[in-house]
Amino acid sequence: MTGKRNLYAVILVAGLTLTGASCEAKHGPVLPPAAEAAQSRPGSAGVSLIRMNDPKASGQLLSGFYGIEANSWRWTGGKFSARLNSPPSAASAGAILTFELSIPEVAIQKLGDVTLTASINGVELQSARYDKAGPFAFTADVPPSMCAAQSVKVDFSLNKTFHAGADSRDLGIVASSLRLAGR
Repeated sequence: MTGKRNLYAVILVAGLTLTGASCEAKHGPVLPPAAEAAQSRPGSAGVSLIRMNDPKASGQLLSGFYGIEANSWRWTGGKFSARLNSPPSAASAGAILTFELSIPEVAIQKLGDVTLTASINGVELQSARYDKAGPFAFTADVPPSMCAAQSVKVDFSLNKTFHAGADSRDLGIVASSLRLAGR
């Protein structure tokens, strides 16, 4: 009987270990609540991070983002904005804006290509043209002068949007995460 209990314990531990590994591979590392909160607080870890699957992030998504889909991502419209905390060192060293996104095959079929432009305070940072489907990381340097305030409003615009089937929304791209990190 003791042998069976030990065997069950080994199977249970192995199962929990494998489950945890597969979750991390699919969704990224799971941070304890305090560590995750520190990533988005000014002056704590030097990073502002919005995960689009986080319902609490809605307060930082100012316009143009639709609801969470597949517990993972959000559609954007043609123009969308978010507020990110400025990393502490960014006022003197600048920052890097990173936007994890995907261009769905249906968007490429309907539009041919799409251009994404990011700006802060009306000053264009960077543009990128996408002419194929897939996941991408859009990055832009943010000068120190744009990071002087405690937070910044980042505006994005797409040159084209589309409608999918009976969906009446103007759809742009698929957003996964948005991050402002100090250099």
